[in-house]
Amino acid sequence: MRYVDLSTGTQYMGNPTMFESVSRYLMTNGQFTDTLFEWSRPLKASVVIGANQNVYSELNLDYIKQNHIQITRRAGGGGAVYVDSGNLTYAFVDTDDGTNYMNFKKYATPIINVLKKLGVNAALTGRNDLTVDGKKFSGMAAFKIGNRFYCGGTLMIDVNLDAADKALNPPKSKLASKGVKPVHSRVTNIRPYFSAKYQDISIDDITEMILKEIFKTDTIKEIPTHVMSKIDWQKVNDITGHDYQDETWTMGKRYHDDNFHSNHYEGVGNVEISFSVNDGIVSHAKIFGDFNKANGNLKEIENKIAGVPFEKDNLEEAFSHTHLADNIGKLTPEQMADLMVNPVYQQKQQEG
Repeated sequence: MRYVDLSTGTQYMGNPTMFESVSRYLMTNGQFTDTLFEWSRPLKASVVIGANQNVYSELNLDYIKQNHIQITRRAGGGGAVYVDSGNLTYAFVDTDDGTNYMNFKKYATPIINVLKKLGVNAALTGRNDLTVDGKKFSGMAAFKIGNRFYCGGTLMIDVNLDAADKALNPPKSKLASKGVKPVHSRVTNIRPYFSAKYQDISIDDITEMILKEIFKTDTIKEIPTHVMSKIDWQKVNDITGHDYQDETWTMGKRYHDDNFHSNHYEGVGNVEISFSVNDGIVSHAKIFGDFNKANGNLKEIENKIAGVPFEKDNLEEAFSHTHLADNIGKLTPEQMADLMVNPVYQQKQQEG
């Protein structure tokens, strides 16, 4: 296992897509076959949205534009997060051995161990959330290419919660699953939970504690380290320019369907579907959500239900042929059909 030192790329740190690009580079470059750990601290505010999320239902785009907050989309699943210089972003890059991919507990454990030393009674709850006192301070996501994957998240230490509250606009179904509370009531910075002796600890010192915990050492100098070279950074920059600066990828297409339904499913996450029905037939459907199956083939599902009569039995039959477990998560065809036909799941998409 090695630590990946990103300090040589200071000229790239202002780009919120940099960390994602580094992760992709470490996953796809054949010289990296071991387990790797990397971390970064954003220089400016941005919102990072999950691979399958709908920008127009998840974010307050007017506020984001007015405050010059950059939007970026990760290749992995999970939900939207607001990050700024009070936020620590971390990731493990590993090889799938059949037990570790999507094993959020495995990769959260060293983070939780350090937080407990700092006085935080942290825990992994739900699918992929780190919480304290019932409030979320970190969300984790995973993404896989071939047999390599990354698993990581963010730590809210000194984040501007007012800005986060205004920038994020999660669907009502997601809020309902968490008690329908504003961001301030659902998330927290962890510094207030530090014990008295650690109240003024720096984020750099917290990072050093995490490194020592992961590598089981008392000395940073003993940690095996890969320092990113000029060639490494050139390849990372190529990935950023090719994959993450495309406005179509970041914002996605806005669909003006007649219906937008959303529901939160335990163990899966929020699943949303935008669809239209003409003369009793589904004419168009697009699936969104914060589920972690970022590699799923949503187009297969959407194509299977287009042209199907808008009746629960017909939709259930169509969904039964769409490999829901592989493409979204542990959902049944009946649940997906009910999501479409039941008016209780109707949501209003945000304007802007």
